[in-house]
Amino acid sequence: MPLEEQDKRQQILDAAQKVFAAKGFEGASIKDLAKAAKISPGLLYWYFKDKSDLLVSLLTERIEAAFGQLPGSVSFDAPPAEFLPRFARFYIGMFEQPMNTALFKVMITNTPSFPATIRRVQSGVVNRVLGTVQSYFQHQIELGRMRPCDTEMVTRTFMGSVVAFLLLRHVLQDERGRELSVETFVDGVTDVVLHGILPSDK
Repeated sequence: MPLEEQDKRQQILDAAQKVFAAKGFEGASIKDLAKAAKISPGLLYWYFKDKSDLLVSLLTERIEAAFGQLPGSVSFDAPPAEFLPRFARFYIGMFEQPMNTALFKVMITNTPSFPATIRRVQSGVVNRVLGTVQSYFQHQIELGRMRPCDTEMVTRTFMGSVVAFLLLRHVLQDERGRELSVETFVDGVTDVVLHGILPSDK
């Protein structure tokens, strides 16, 4: 794709993120999206088949950009006591960028009305994140840094806690969730995953 077309496509995606964040998926019309991008509806259709295709492209590119930053932020060779807090901070930090927070809300609150193409992307993102963390845990078991355990359950316990933190904080507007600092939460969930809840002598 020529550079000028790439720039125009990016212009549409950036504008679409703001419109979806403000109006949701159902509330955003092609006219709204085109107006925000300062183009005609017809030109928008030149780049994207429909509104669903636009959101799919937006999600895919934002996720790829985030995963591209991961190796520089988190070492997969680090032991669990270092990896878990770093990964949690990275994941939370990624979602707490203002536009990403708004997009997260859209993905949570609009899921029932999404077409199958968008739900497949959602599922793909979830599986990719869970798969990445689960592979890390499995490797740590092989290295002898973790006891043998159900790595899927450990992964879902850890990531479920992180997602619940974001959900309570940004979607449900839970007062305690908004008061709780990221560092306090990360330290707490890391401690529970690493050491459990029973006394150390049990």
